[in-house]
Amino acid sequence: MSSPALDPAMVEWSGRHFAMLNEGGVWAIPRSGMIFGKRGGRLELVAAMPWMPEMEGTITPGQLREQQASEFETVRAHFGAAGIEVVRPEPDEEGDET
Repeated sequence: MSSPALDPAMVEWSGRHFAMLNEGGVWAIPRSGMIFGKRGGRLELVAAMPWMPEMEGTITPGQLREQQASEFETVRAHFGAAGIEVVRPEPDEEGDET
């Protein structure tokens, strides 16, 4: 997956947004159903909405995974450029990610 183009305004926003979060605070991205938390001075993906049958006809499971992966990379790139590490948990034994 290629790195997203960096928008300087978004890099600045990312740094300010992270500074505003309290340790343990969370930030959600509704369009992709992802929740990040400020943990130990870094931004950690703590939850990602799974595909549900009610989404049928709107988005496929594969499209949702692709959207979430793309969103994660964009967040990682912009926050990373602001000096903030962005991480996600390792997949569990069944290969599922958060």
